[in-house]
Amino acid sequence: MWSMLKNVASVKVFYLVFTRIILATFWRNLWYWNTLEDRLLAYVKKTAVEGDPASVLAAFEKYIQNYEWTIAIKSAQKQKTEEVVKKAAPKICFEMGCYVGLSAITVASQIPPGGRLITVEYVPKTADVARELVHFAGLDQVITVVTGTAEDTIKVLRSEYHVDKLDFVFVDHCKWQYLPDLKLLEKERLLRKGTIIMADDTLWPGAPDYLEYVENDPRYQTERFYRTVPMFNVRDALAISVYTGDD
Repeated sequence: MWSMLKNVASVKVFYLVFTRIILATFWRNLWYWNTLEDRLLAYVKKTAVEGDPASVLAAFEKYIQNYEWTIAIKSAQKQKTEEVVKKAAPKICFEMGCYVGLSAITVASQIPPGGRLITVEYVPKTADVARELVHFAGLDQVITVVTGTAEDTIKVLRSEYHVDKLDFVFVDHCKWQYLPDLKLLEKERLLRKGTIIMADDTLWPGAPDYLEYVENDPRYQTERFYRTVPMFNVRDALAISVYTGDD
């Protein structure tokens, strides 16, 4: 019976995703002859204050709430991320899954002077939008947007980006890559004792192998920050882990 209910719920969520996001975005793209990312960029530039990250973030949220749903980090995760980053005061940060830069700007606006964030986006067009928004927010000297895969970027963090150890990692890219890319960070010895890793969407769409790993490996201390995705009424969680292994 429970399995049947779960299947019904999954079908309902899929229907909502298809009709409210995929189909709606498709028709808007045809109507306006541009993309969601183009519209978001134009709105932020029109309504936010240039050089003011808080104003840019507020414009992001207003657009998402009032106009179009996007895969960018939402209000609850944003607030929790700001809280964690502000408390930890990381200097060297790495993000897997930049999209248009909302989470990157969120993190960068909380790190101390002299800190920096390297963020990776696979889609070139989206990476270009992220760079424009980062520039508009006045954070060019803090945020580096890399076009490519997290895997390829991790392998050159030392040689090309002069990273020794990472203080903070934000994970929000392909869910099936969460665990392989975390293990690659371990293999490359980029984590230090105390590195914080925040992973979004671990319950929905879900990264079960990643969750099982960070919640059972003794080198990680992990807690979940739960939230409900309002549009779909499904439960999700940020997994916040502290690496306690050897440097």
